[in-house]
Parts: sequence; structure tokens; C-alpha cells
Amino acid sequence: MLVGWDVTNTEAVEFAGWLGRSLPVRVQVTSNARSPWSKSLANAAKGRKKRMKEAQSTFDSRVEKALKEHLPRTQWSKDVARLVDSKDTVRSLYDTAEDFNADLILLGSRAKTPKGRFRPSSVADELMRSCPVPLGLAPRGVKLAKKGITRVTYAIVMEDEPVEPDFSGLDYATALACSLGLPLRIIAFSPTAYEKHSSSWNEQTLGILDRARDHAWALAEEFAPERCDHFDVTSAVSAAKSWKRSIDSVKWKKGDIMCLGSQPTQQLTSVFVGTREGEFIRYASVPVIVCPHAASKPKKAQ
Repeated sequence: MLVGWDVTNTEAVEFAGWLGRSLPVRVQVTSNARSPWSKSLANAAKGRKKRMKEAQSTFDSRVEKALKEHLPRTQWSKDVARLVDSKDTVRSLYDTAEDFNADLILLGSRAKTPKGRFRPSSVADELMRSCPVPLGLAPRGVKLAKKGITRVTYAIVMEDEPVEPDFSGLDYATALACSLGLPLRIIAFSPTAYEKHSSSWNEQTLGILDRARDHAWALAEEFAPERCDHFDVTSAVSAAKSWKRSIDSVKWKKGDIMCLGSQPTQQLTSVFVGTREGEFIRYASVPVIVCPHAASKPKKAQ
């Protein structure tokens, strides 16, 4: 996992540590040398090599201090703190993720965000439209269970006129639940109250949930057939007069993680969060993993 460093908060580092309680992980933390925390380097031309070395040393100390609180050293990568000197922060994140062979990029929320909500920084906003690997987003001040992940929720962000989804990201959610022996919950969210929807909308939505459950069962049988006897899938509809109320009307626990698919793009293997999904994520009260539209099928469980 590649963690995007933010000097204003440690949510992404905490997210990595929390995932590490449930999954075998290897973590690297990265930042751009031209980021706000290192303005002196950003404006320095003379003696840049020396200043870069000093900045790396400072970065190492900050990262190690944060990691010691949340991850055992066995989960640190060899070069756990990587400072990159680049004018393009997003491009440097992509390149670092590729070099590290990252399966997941983790980012925290923007500063001055209400607790339990997510507001993307400019970097996160761009990654939400082009990330080549699954993208993990941590709400501000989120409280996480000491046991790690205890339940997986797959979110379907509904339109006012239901469109048959392709269940992007459901394979990821199913593989995660099967691997950890956890229940999978599939929820169709709508920012429109039940009474404002037509009976046709309700019927179509329930049909979509039926197909999503069938899809999850089929994936589970392919991914880990020996675990299907203990695989639990439930589904529900949460419709209220705003995304906030729709999300808050669902019962969430400290061990919940939410998986979300993304829309197709010309680069089919990249994340692309549409307008509705982007607005939905802003009110997420638990960590979110956004999956690329055409992520490969999960390997069978070992």
C-alpha cells in the first residue's frame, strides 16, 4: 500500500495500520518535496541536492514517528519514506505506485473537514478521476475498530431513473469478504426519499439488488468455493432526501469498510468517480475503497 503523506493529519497512515490488522500488508509513505510542508526546498535552486537530502531526513523522521503509532515494523517497506522532487504531484504518485508495485493508494481527507466526513484535496480529486489502482479514502477523524475490518459494504449509487449497473467493484468487495471470512452487505443508496420514488423505481432497485447478490455468490464460488458455506450476503435500500441522510440512516460500525465501483472511461483500468459518486463519497462516515472499472477478477484464496 502506498500512503500519500499529509502533514495536517494522519488519517491515511491510520487507515493503513487498520488494514494491516486484517491483511498482510507492506507500506510505503510518499510525499512531493514541493508540497507545502517543504516550501524552502520548493523555492531553492542553489544547493538543491543538499536541501533535498535534508528534506528527506526530516521526512524520514516524521513518517517513522507516525508509523510507530499505527504499524509494526514488520509491515514497513524497506524504503518506507519516499520523498519525490517533482512539479507534478499526481504524476509522481502514479510513478511511485508503479515502482512500489502498489495494490492500493491511500489518502486522507482535506484539512478543516467535519469529523466523520471526507473532503478531497486537489490531489485526491484528480486521483478520483484517473487512479490506475484501487484508491482508499479515509474520512476525517474516523474511529476504527481495534480488531480491523469486521464487515464489508458494497455501495450502489442509484440514479433517479435506475440504470442496470455492471457491479464494478463488487468483485473486489466479495474477494475481501471471502478472504477474511466476513459478511458482505450490498446497499443501494439514493438521495431521494422513498415516498418520492415511483413503485417502478422500487421494483427495479430490488431487482438490481437481487442480481447483485447472485453476482456476489457466483464470484464467491469461483474465488473460494470451500468458504461459501460461511459466506453471508445481505442487501438493503437506503433512500432519504439527501446523500447525508441516506448514508446516516444506515447503521455503521467501527469495523466497516465500504467498497465502491467507478464509471467506465477510455482508460478502462482506471478509477473514474462520477459527479453523483463524488458527492456521495463526501458523506462517507467509514473508510472507502474505490475500484477501477475493469479491475481483473480476484485470484482464488490461498
